[in-house]
Amino acid sequence: MKTMKRTELNSDDALRIVQALKDRGLIDVAAVKSGKGTVSFSEFLKEFWNHETSPYIREKLAHGQSIGKRHCYESTSRFNKHWEPAFRGRTLNSITRQDLKDFSLSLAESGQAPASVNKVMAVGTTCLAWAFREGMIPADPTVGLVSFTGETKKRGVLTPLEAQVLFASSWKDKRAYTASLLACTTGLRSGEVLALKQEDIEARTLRIQHSWSAYDGLKCPKNGETRRVFLLPEVKTKLLELANNNPYGKDGFIFHSNLKNKPIDRNVLLDGLHDALIGIGIDPVLRRIVFHSWRHYYAARMVDRMTADQVSRITGHKSRAVFEEYADHITEENLEEVGRVGAEVFGNILQFKIGA
Repeated sequence: MKTMKRTELNSDDALRIVQALKDRGLIDVAAVKSGKGTVSFSEFLKEFWNHETSPYIREKLAHGQSIGKRHCYESTSRFNKHWEPAFRGRTLNSITRQDLKDFSLSLAESGQAPASVNKVMAVGTTCLAWAFREGMIPADPTVGLVSFTGETKKRGVLTPLEAQVLFASSWKDKRAYTASLLACTTGLRSGEVLALKQEDIEARTLRIQHSWSAYDGLKCPKNGETRRVFLLPEVKTKLLELANNNPYGKDGFIFHSNLKNKPIDRNVLLDGLHDALIGIGIDPVLRRIVFHSWRHYYAARMVDRMTADQVSRITGHKSRAVFEEYADHITEENLEEVGRVGAEVFGNILQFKIGA
């Protein structure tokens, strides 16, 4: 940049530089002439994350890509807290790479974790990159930005002995107990647990075809695929007990609330788990134990006895590369092995008469 400022340029030189930048996709001359970039950056960003009206989201959904209302809600919250105060009064086409770099550094220096900084930055960089692709701004200011890295605080996971003691203890809420037992022995996500209905219970398996979100309601599971998980007989009995006591019949959610078309809040699952942990002398906050910890517990226990690929087919815990390689449904042979290994791995938990 300093060299260019010191170099004498004529009009032909300038045109060649512009053409080179244009050829490399770094600027869009037509965008300069369109005037679309003169809109308020804050207003544009706010509209960009409006799930009902955003052209970006409409485009994503039209191409079969998933983007939920919760994600938009969280992005809007990050916009209100971080982006709006920092860029108030700026136009869309005035945002530079240096602006973004300075903004990201200020977030990092405020003490936020690297992962949190990256999430905040994605709210604006996603918008700016899309605006460039749509010809609204002449250059993409997000090119060359570096993400932040650092050690992420991991969720806590119970030991097998702790899990055994936990499920042998008394729980205040039968729904919370059954949900934790189910997640512990299948690796289900909380949204997948909440979305279950009696029709999903098969002879030896559970069919996971929905997930529940407080913002989106029933939706497809993460990664967009239906899968089957082996259901241990003792856990199936507990699920059927809840299902049979459902006041809304077979069409209601197994983990039902006071409303027919809505399951219990996921906080009921977390609060029930935390209460039970405190009851056996474990501090869930200090240990960083959350409901999702059961997913890690299940994967850790099962991967000791099976291959990572076999476990990933059950949990649906897949990167894009793994998803493309193992997109086929779980085989009956794999299910049999999961059932056998699961009965051995979780046998100590299930041998007790649990008071919930």
